[in-house]
Amino acid sequence: MPIVCITNLSPDSVRAANTAAALAARRKVPLMLYGVPEPESPNGAGASQVVLHGRLELEAERLRAQGVEVHTVMTPKAEEALLGDEECRKAEWCVVAADGWQIPVWRRTPLPERLMQRACAPVLVVRRDEALVDWAHGRRRLVAMVGVDASDEADGSVAFIRALREVGPCDVIATYVCSPAEERTRLGIHSPVRVELLDPVVRGIQALDPYVERVLVREVRERLGEVPGEGNVEIHLEPGYGRRDEHLLHVARKRGVDLVVVGTHQRVGLQRWWHGSVSAGVMRHAEQSVVCVPATFVKPRKLGAPRSVLVPVDFTEASQRAIAQARMLVGVGGRVHLLHVHVRRMGDPDWTDHYGVLPEPPREREEMMRRLQALVPQENDGVRWTLEGVSASEEAQAICQAAEREGVDLVCVGAVGGRMGRVGGVARELMARCHRPVLVVPAPEEAREPLGWGAQGIHNP
Repeated sequence: MPIVCITNLSPDSVRAANTAAALAARRKVPLMLYGVPEPESPNGAGASQVVLHGRLELEAERLRAQGVEVHTVMTPKAEEALLGDEECRKAEWCVVAADGWQIPVWRRTPLPERLMQRACAPVLVVRRDEALVDWAHGRRRLVAMVGVDASDEADGSVAFIRALREVGPCDVIATYVCSPAEERTRLGIHSPVRVELLDPVVRGIQALDPYVERVLVREVRERLGEVPGEGNVEIHLEPGYGRRDEHLLHVARKRGVDLVVVGTHQRVGLQRWWHGSVSAGVMRHAEQSVVCVPATFVKPRKLGAPRSVLVPVDFTEASQRAIAQARMLVGVGGRVHLLHVHVRRMGDPDWTDHYGVLPEPPREREEMMRRLQALVPQENDGVRWTLEGVSASEEAQAICQAAEREGVDLVCVGAVGGRMGRVGGVARELMARCHRPVLVVPAPEEAREPLGWGAQGIHNP
């Protein structure tokens, strides 16, 4: 898989070519040097194709002196040629200078951003080449920051970090920009009305609760997975509101990183205007070199059997069937989390000044925990059982929040009654709202009348 470098022979592009050549030499792959004449630039104005090709060949000879196999191509439309050429489509990296490009009147975006929107390979936008060249030559360790969140584009950037550490030693700062208020809502952490009742460390609007912080660190670590190679891996949580790209750039400046890695959905047109683009904001305003990784860069993950399952319990036969199913799925060494949700009603305690997960009402808590404990098998089968009772206004929402807090691999829910049964309605809500896979275990009589997802329906969002 070659490394592709797009150049207009400007001084900025020369620095990008130096980086591309150093990477190609380290990876022992060929370098495809694409020359892009720009009519409005000094290098392209009035120059014939023969002269421009000669300049490109001189640049190629300079790079070959570094021990790199270089192939040259002249093209007036770099991003279209990159997509149309099968060899370039399979490129390992696409390297381009951040500056030195003329923007025609009829265009609104420079060539690096157009490449980012359309390229099939990660696009490295070079600003300062010294750190990257020294790293590729083995003279120093690279410090890279990767933006991590719950979207698919984050999977691409994480996969690129693994590829980056195959090239050379690299310290990684995995940064997650989060809104404390939104995270508390997602995890079901109730905030009291009176600020003075909060822990002193979380009284600020941009402060993270220690419990929420532990959950987020666990989620980011799960998102990263195994990161082989030499170098440290650090998880950084950045509380904040507003545009994520500005917070990422703030962390990059504060930590003095050499490279910023972000994923991109490659949205265009109205979608780009409506959703915005974190990758474009980082690319335009970063002081460091930036890598934009398309979602297509993600390699399929090998999914194993679930090791932790949450089972909503309402003490019906359907709950017992779901518990038995969860017990078989996790096997020895797995965990089953039993959750009872008390739907709040008139006369319940006022939780206005409560901080944290809302528990069962005091008068019912002990009895509910005893009944949950009675559902745990007496024999030691190697399965770890955890119990929780919470209060909530919506049952499905409370189950979703508990699944996020516990970080389970699967939610296993039993369905009772007909299609419009109460638990059946909760199961449908979970399949629509839960971010974790949901397994619905129907009643025996319902197995002969499928609900649309089969005898045992699995929904994987």
